[in-house]
This record gives sequence, structure tokens and C-alpha cells, in this order.
Amino acid sequence: MSEEEKKDRFGRYLILDHLVDGGMAKICRARFLGEQADKIVAIKMVQPQFSQDESFKTMFMDEIKVTFGLLHPNIVQTYDYGLHNEQLYVAMEYCDGRNLKEYLDRLKQKKFVFPVEISSYIISQVCQGLHYAHTLTDKLTGKEANIIHRDISPHNIMLTYDGAIKVIDFGIAKAESNSEATQAGTIKGKLSYLAPEYLEGMELDHRYDQFAVGITLWEMLCSRKLFKAANDLAVLKKIQECKIPPPSSINPNVPEELDKIVMKSLSKDRNKRFENMDKFNRALIKFLYANFPEFNASDLSYFAKELFKEEIKKDREKLFEYGKIDIKPYLEDLKREQAGGSGGGATAASSEGGQAKKREEVVLDFGFDDEDGGDDTNVMAAARAARKNKEGTKTLNLKRKLGDDSLKMEAKSRKVVREDDEETHAPTESRSKTKTRARKKKSGTKTKSGTTRAKIKMKKKKKSSMTSIAVVASLVLAVYFGKDDIPFINKYIGQERVPTSVTQPVKKNPVVKKNEPVIEEPVNDGGYVKVRLSPFSKHTQNVYVNSKKVKPDFLSSISVPLGETSYIRVETPGKKHFVTSVSPESEEAFSINIPEMPDQKHGYVFTSRGCRMIGTLHFELYGEKRVEQLPVKSRLGIVLPVQGDGRFPADESGNAEYTMYFQRSGEKIQRKLQFKFNSADQRLDLCSL
Repeated sequence: MSEEEKKDRFGRYLILDHLVDGGMAKICRARFLGEQADKIVAIKMVQPQFSQDESFKTMFMDEIKVTFGLLHPNIVQTYDYGLHNEQLYVAMEYCDGRNLKEYLDRLKQKKFVFPVEISSYIISQVCQGLHYAHTLTDKLTGKEANIIHRDISPHNIMLTYDGAIKVIDFGIAKAESNSEATQAGTIKGKLSYLAPEYLEGMELDHRYDQFAVGITLWEMLCSRKLFKAANDLAVLKKIQECKIPPPSSINPNVPEELDKIVMKSLSKDRNKRFENMDKFNRALIKFLYANFPEFNASDLSYFAKELFKEEIKKDREKLFEYGKIDIKPYLEDLKREQAGGSGGGATAASSEGGQAKKREEVVLDFGFDDEDGGDDTNVMAAARAARKNKEGTKTLNLKRKLGDDSLKMEAKSRKVVREDDEETHAPTESRSKTKTRARKKKSGTKTKSGTTRAKIKMKKKKKSSMTSIAVVASLVLAVYFGKDDIPFINKYIGQERVPTSVTQPVKKNPVVKKNEPVIEEPVNDGGYVKVRLSPFSKHTQNVYVNSKKVKPDFLSSISVPLGETSYIRVETPGKKHFVTSVSPESEEAFSINIPEMPDQKHGYVFTSRGCRMIGTLHFELYGEKRVEQLPVKSRLGIVLPVQGDGRFPADESGNAEYTMYFQRSGEKIQRKLQFKFNSADQRLDLCSL
């Protein structure tokens, strides 16, 4: 390994790269050096000058006392701590992701806001982790820890790319194990996330963290800072006044129920807040699944991986390169260091490696049959042959060293095998004689070798003919059901395919019938624009752009052509369709608010199986000119309102009349179709008109 490629070793950790470089400490990504197994960790290393400071040491150990015993899926776990080369350090669980502040910044760049359901889920998990810390009891003493984090903010909430939420940095946490009190006039925690009781000098409790969590949720829903001003003094004044607008006044997508939860957690009077973080969590979970019943925790993973797609790809490539590092030299250095700098470590390592190599050459054979179900005769013959060679001799010697019991068991097992089935397990010559004796005994006559050979030939011929019949039958079935997928059949019937490339797939030409023009899709050369739909539920709603169904991405965004007029339709079961037209003139993304649509009964038109209506159906609905392909591929059919609206007025009974135009493929003439729904949920076959 060259000097440029060589990594630094910090005790038993191999430093891979730096994550955060701070003034007092730096956090690195490191690999735990283990002979049998290793793992990626995050290691915080305090600068040497601060490691020698007694007050800093005290503060550092206070953090260790608080965090070392915490074991919860929503809190980063502490693995190890100590002093190496006059530097204090602590090794922690590595979170493969970004902190919440980075998520907020990325969404702001894209001019998007955190989805309501994902915001609620993230904060519910934070509540669970903090409730565990607030109520922790020492298992050995039974004493309550009384931990208060005191620094909750988007910076200290980690979201992994796999969808996990972790609270980090209990560095200034207040607990019973703390050695010293906060000095007068010193503010601990980030200014914009302080609670009013802190400024009033009140004794802090777990409700202090609740206020900071409430601020974080408010900022996720509104995509802006809650307490922001020109200077620190003005910020403190805003916190003291505690005049907080409900999130829905800034983000209309926030439901009223969530407004109440957020405002309760942000009450100036802490007695009006939730009793504890568990009650806060329960309120969020109830809201989440009442309004988003299809939400799943994996949705956060998809959200994260899409938001940081490029960063994840680059980091995976980097980690893959780190995985190629040969750690043997570092392990040898570590052994020498642990041995006090003597050369004995390297000698021991080399001798141990030689023994390991020697052990690998010895094959242990405990007499078990092959799991693949091979021929027992061949297995036994191979075993006997192996015992005659050098390797087999080593095996028997090893068995003798292990004890005579194994040999007795092996001999006993062979005896049982021969007694149970001599014809199967005996050698070839012995098996032949056994068969001959059995036939003699059964028939009572002498069997000649010529007769025996004739019988064997007859059996082989019969078996061969059966095999031929099976092969022919298989070929017939293959040709009938899947001739297109069998290359050698295609060759003989004149339909041999051109082999396709993985990187450049062959494009299939459209099948053109005689006298039918090819209908080509219009190509948009002007680019596309992102349109965010809000609110939108991917589980219950469908989106169409110019009559074509599209799938919104993780931010509920769709793409529409730039410089063209496009119709966007959102269909919700049991509701009136939402239809709007957009004509974007710039590439800047924008949002469309989907209002609460009124209830609407629907009917369905479809094409029955075998129907010859092949072409397009043209009509207008809610101002949208729609073109639907026939035959209808949807299981339900084309959804149409029964209570008319727009071009399809309903009579007093709620029925709706429709006029559509059918254009057969390859023809320019359109045929007029008129029909009427008599009741809701009626299914009408267009082929019957």
C-alpha cells in the first residue's frame, strides 16, 4: 500500500474519512479492526488541548455517563470510549444518512415542503426515543436517571437512508449523574430552540424537550424558522412572547387536527403541553393513521433515497473502495502496539497464520452422505479410494486422535448399511454376484451370462425408446406454448431472433397491418416542468396528464411539457374529478393545490371480450378533451360521473347523458355514440351500442 493510500489508525479503529471537523472535536467514519468481524462506526475525537482540560474532561465523562446506558432504536448507541494518544474519544453507532437540517435545506432548494404524513412519522419516532430517555431507570441501582436532552433541533435528529430516525448528541444533557451545574449567564442549547421557562429561570423538566420537538415539527410543516429575527436579543424576545401562528396559516395542507397537536406542544405554559412525550407520540400516531391509513414506515426510506440519490451513489462507491483495503498490516500494528512495541506480536501473528493455513489443508470426514442425493455406491467407492491416499491417511489419523469412538461408529454405520441394502451399497462386482444369486434362488434354474446380457439390452432399449418419446413430447409442447423463446426452434421455423444487448436493447417495431397508418407519439423537444400536487395520496388517488395515467414521484410531483397546454386530472374514489389546465412558460417548478372535491356517483363504460372496437374514443368532460384507447384495458372501465356536470347535465333523477365519438384505427371518420346511465355504478358495454 502506497503512502498516499495508507489510512490513519486510531487505536483499534481505522479512520476512513472525516464527517465533521469542529473546533473542539472532530467526528470521523472509521472501521473497527477485528480479526473475525468488523463494522463501520462513527468516532468522536476530542482535540488534544481540550482533552487535557479538567473541566472539559468532566463534561465529556458526563456525556458518557448519560449515553452509555441508552439502548433504544431511536437513539444512537454508544459502543466504546477512552483515551488514546492523549485524546479523549467515543465510538458510536454510524448513521448512514443525513440530519434533519440537511433534509430541510434540500427540500427548500427544490421549493418543496416536507409531506405532512412523513413529518408526523419522524416526530413520533423522536418522541418515542426521548420518552425512553426521560423515563430511564438504572437497572443496577433502580435510580431514575432524569435525563433531559436540552439540545433538540433538526441538527440533532438523524434520518438514515433506510428510514430509521435517531436522536443524537446528548453532550449537554442534564441528568442525575452530572458532576457540575450550569454556570450563571451561560446558555446551553441552540438559541432558536429554547423554551420560555428557560428564559424565566425555572427548573427544567422533560417538557423542555417537548417544546423544542414542537418547534422542529412546526418548521418541517412550514419550511421556515419559527423564531427568527435580526439579532439574538430579538430572538429571545420572540421566544418570551411565544406568539406562534398555527402551521395551517402558512401551509394550507396541514389539517386542523395536526394544528391542535402542534400548538399544544408549543404552549407557553408548560402545564398546558402534553403530559409526557408518550402522550405527544400517541396523538401524532392517531392523527397519522386516521388521515393516512396506507402510510408505511418504508415510505420514509423511498423518500430519503430519492432526495439524496446522487450523494448515496457516490458514497456507496467510496465505501466499496474502503472495503478493498487490506487490514492485515493494521491488525499487525495493533498487535505490536498492544504488546508494548515488541516484535513478538508479529511473530505470533505469523505463526498463528501458519497454523490456520495448516488447519485448512486437513479435511474432516464424519461419514455423512452428500445432501445432493448422489449415488451411494459412488460415494462409498470414493470414500474407500480417498482413505488409501495421503489425504485419507491424514483423516484417519485425525480420527484416531479424536478417539476410537468415532471409528467404532463409522464401522457400525457401514455394517448397518450393508445389512439393509447390499445391492445398493456393495461394490460393483459384489453387487453383480448378489443379483445373480437372487435370480437363481427365485427361479431355481441356472442363469447363463448370455441370457443376462440379452435381458439387459432389452431393458436399455426399452428405456431408450421411452426417453425418445418423452423428448418428442417435450418438443411438441415447447413449440406449441413457447416457440418464440426457444432459439433452436426459431431457427428451423424461420423466426430466429436477433440477439439483444444488455446496454442497447433492441427496439421493437410497431406491428402495422395492411392499409393502416402508423400513429406516432408526439415528441416534446422543449423539456419538462415539475408540478407538485398537494395534498395528494398515492394510495387512493390516480393522476392523468392529457388522458394518460402517470405515477407521481416521492414528492407527489409529475412532469408536464414545457410551453404546451396540458390537462391534469386527479381521480378520487367517490369524488368528483379534479381537472385543471397548465401552460408552463419556464422550467421553474410550481405547485397545484387540490381542493376537497364534492361527492360524486359514477358509472363505467367498457368493451367486452372479443369486441372489435379497436381505435380511440373522443369526448369532453369537465372542460378536458379526452382521448381513450379502445378496447378498454382497465378492469373497471372508463369512469364517468352519473350526476352530470359540464357538458353532461343530469335530469332530476340524477341520470347523465353522454355523446362520444368513436374513430376506428386507420380511419378518419368518427362514429357518434349516445347513451345514458340509469343508475349509479352501472356498467355499460360500448360494443352493444
